[in-house]
Amino acid sequence: MKACLFIITLSLTNLFAQPKEGVEFKLNTISGYVIDSLSSKPIMDVNVDIYTGSGVLKHSTITDEFGYYERSIVGYLWKPKVKFSLHNYYKKVLRLDPDKLDSNLNISVNMMMLPVPEEKRIPDLTKSTITNRAETFFIIGNVFYYLTNQNNADRIIIKKAEALETAPGFVIMNVNDKHYDISRCYVPQEGKYENLSFIMKSLLADPIFENSKNPLYLDQKLLEPSVIYGYVMNILTGDPVMGAEIIINEPFKRRISDENGKFAFHIIDSGRYDIIMNPPPRFERVTFARPEIIINHGRGGWFKSNFYVRP
Repeated sequence: MKACLFIITLSLTNLFAQPKEGVEFKLNTISGYVIDSLSSKPIMDVNVDIYTGSGVLKHSTITDEFGYYERSIVGYLWKPKVKFSLHNYYKKVLRLDPDKLDSNLNISVNMMMLPVPEEKRIPDLTKSTITNRAETFFIIGNVFYYLTNQNNADRIIIKKAEALETAPGFVIMNVNDKHYDISRCYVPQEGKYENLSFIMKSLLADPIFENSKNPLYLDQKLLEPSVIYGYVMNILTGDPVMGAEIIINEPFKRRISDENGKFAFHIIDSGRYDIIMNPPPRFERVTFARPEIIINHGRGGWFKSNFYVRP
């Protein structure tokens, strides 16, 4: 039997895939400290990015004034790598080792970063701390919610995003070419949607969150049903594959990938969901591993699972 390649990509915070020994493993939380290797002082505002083995950015965060970072991932990752980067420091990339997980499936990764020598430094033309931090919550392909009034919030799929510092200590988000007030933006944090202006309050000039009178977390009743979606693609060409059958269990639901290779399910109940993909005629898969998605909340989730097949 020919080998088939099956790749699962994860989006937002809660996508799960069936682990494969030595390749995929479950990781709940990654945390640690980043230290200057010359001065032994903590480094603030280091970008900490978690990638899959195929180079897809899945999670991002930034170190605080103590050089500490923490990111709850809650899912299976395929050959994950973590990258540490900051202007005028040499970047560091490390492949995560499943043998380093503790009993709670957490991992601690501390990093020493070497500063670039003064004579080799490039003038600092990077974004400010406040815009840099704001953009870490807006990963392309993920979603956020925008509170339009106390009884309604819009779910917005992020296609492109940029933070704009309109004045020192004041920032707005430009998402999909539309401006958004950060006091009304809710981004995924620890299984909930948390107010962005509260998260960033230490960097803002005014107590924007307190003045807004908006809730800290978005009410579950304002969230849309969770979505499991993805694409079926030809691993050799990258082209979408139409006609694949995708099934989830309990309750039974069935979809057929469209001309763009896309499929989607709306989920209203929390629980454990197996996804089965049956390729169309003239295509095959190599393994019979099935992705497993655990939905802790029936509303607000955004889970991506791609399938790759070959002729």
